[in-house]
Amino acid sequence: MEAWKKYISQLNADEKLLDVYRKLRKEFQKEGWSEKDLEKPPYYTRKIMELFEQFGVEQKKLGIEVKSYFGNIELSDYMDYIQNKMKEINDETPLDKKEE
Repeated sequence: MEAWKKYISQLNADEKLLDVYRKLRKEFQKEGWSEKDLEKPPYYTRKIMELFEQFGVEQKKLGIEVKSYFGNIELSDYMDYIQNKMKEINDETPLDKKEE
């Protein structure tokens, strides 16, 4: 495991980011959205917009933190790592599957 991934994992440095993402998924569930709706959302609630903005802030903060300790890491590697964590949350918080 790469040092920066180990850092994130052992210190739960991504905890805030993933907590915000989990809240965002729960809002999507509450609104009855499907995975297809995420491609082109039918509307945005204030809460969804706030969480989306907060997610961006947390993602950037974590990226800066990791970069400050470990130098240049590949953005694609960082995004892959985060996306894999997000997939786990997607499995925890499934959205309706609407066939369109």
